[in-house]
Amino acid sequence: MLVPRAPSGIPGLDAIIQGGFPTNSTIALRAEPSNHTEYFEQQFVMEGLKQGKSAVYCCLSRPAASVIRSMRHQGFDVLEHIANDQLVFLDCYSMHKEMAVLGVDQAVQKKIISVTQIDDERLLQDGLATAVERIHELKGMRAVCESVPGTLTGGTAVEIMRWGRKAFGELRAYEILALHTFPIGVREELFNVMAHDFDAILEIRADRGQERVRYHLSIQKMRLTDFPPKMHELDTDGMMLTLKTVQKIG
Repeated sequence: MLVPRAPSGIPGLDAIIQGGFPTNSTIALRAEPSNHTEYFEQQFVMEGLKQGKSAVYCCLSRPAASVIRSMRHQGFDVLEHIANDQLVFLDCYSMHKEMAVLGVDQAVQKKIISVTQIDDERLLQDGLATAVERIHELKGMRAVCESVPGTLTGGTAVEIMRWGRKAFGELRAYEILALHTFPIGVREELFNVMAHDFDAILEIRADRGQERVRYHLSIQKMRLTDFPPKMHELDTDGMMLTLKTVQKIG
């Protein structure tokens, strides 16, 4: 059966996963905080923008201004996408609305949606609803939600599962791709409870050898996709995250 797929934005990955992520998927990326994790998130978003799709970026571990600077550093100037409401930022990191817009010009400031109490489901829903209202075409939209369990430390596993389902569940009707990142080693019991909810689980781990730190990507599961049980070495070539080599597991 042919499965509609969407490109990942990571050179080398789509060849391994039969052409891209199955459309209408919720993807978990487990990783230590690193440039590789940021690049994965940013390239995932940019690939959708290049395809003419919209995106929502939910900032939970850093302010929106920091993400915008990081994307520009990587070579992605997203100001026009923000101005056109093709890329909408929810700042769920800053505790005050004024802090959410520091470091960006006034045109961008007006576009950032501030959610000052991330544990307040109503505020999150209002923020997400505002983002969705701005977007002209929801079909095929991409969403990134950073470091979910690392941020929502005040909630129980059930509460956080409900948070994620309510936030993005209704959007599945539009065949969106949602990427949620989970820091390895933070609330592992929570991830284990949530794991069955995800259509795909990927993991980035650091191998701290004597010469330099190497990062590897492994695919734990992916809906409607056959993939080899291998470790794939990641490289940053000109600040572009790519799959470089393949190592067998075991």
